[in-house]
Amino acid sequence: MELHIGEHYITKLFGLDVHMDTLITLWTAMGIILFFSILAVYKINIVPNKIQGVFEKIVTLFVGLTKDLGKEQGMSALILMCIFLLIIVSNLLGQLPLKLIHLNGGELASPTNDLNMTAALAVFVLIYYIYKGIKSKGLSYFKHYIEPVWFMTPFNILEDFTRPLTLALRLFANILAGEILIMVLMVLISALLTPQAVHNLASDIFFGILPESWVHNIGLFLGSLLPLPLMFFELFVAFIQALVFTLLTSAYIQSAVQKH
Repeated sequence: MELHIGEHYITKLFGLDVHMDTLITLWTAMGIILFFSILAVYKINIVPNKIQGVFEKIVTLFVGLTKDLGKEQGMSALILMCIFLLIIVSNLLGQLPLKLIHLNGGELASPTNDLNMTAALAVFVLIYYIYKGIKSKGLSYFKHYIEPVWFMTPFNILEDFTRPLTLALRLFANILAGEILIMVLMVLISALLTPQAVHNLASDIFFGILPESWVHNIGLFLGSLLPLPLMFFELFVAFIQALVFTLLTSAYIQSAVQKH
């Protein structure tokens, strides 16, 4: 069995090559967030319902995360919350059986397994925290490029542009690696759990207790459960990567607006 990694369903849009599978899943993630956001604010009550309560907890979390930003807090809290929700929902989409939907090329998977998507998100972060720095300090924001001594300027400029690069690569690599591990494990299971091997193993365990047809079906069911531990681990990784991306973005914004 051949494994095809990193392939995408590419179509032409306005003369450009577009990864349509990434675009579909990304818009799906945004649609899910928008749907539940509308549900949360559609009928706001003093005693919140479950969805409203969850969103209030999320808003409170990011307001607390940005409490040191002063008057810049409101917009930054909103940006960080949107980034976190987009990444976590995008990561979790990769855990759904979207591979059952066949495309002419590539496959539907988590949009964060596409470097183009994570790089675009990181570039947005770069533009945003530089904008916040200029808004807070004016042109004196660029003074930090010549600190502590003038010949450090190239390295200080490079630091600003390597920050989003590390954000993009970290998120992309972790999500893609997790999907590759699950794919490889599934191929190994399908190679090892042949019908004859399943029948022999299940017969040794349940021989004389259950009918032979039941034994075969039980063996197939138990084999399908083998990837579950890795899939649960990927759920943990999906949350951690969204949190790391958001926390680092918050740190970059704070470093851009701090006075000293």
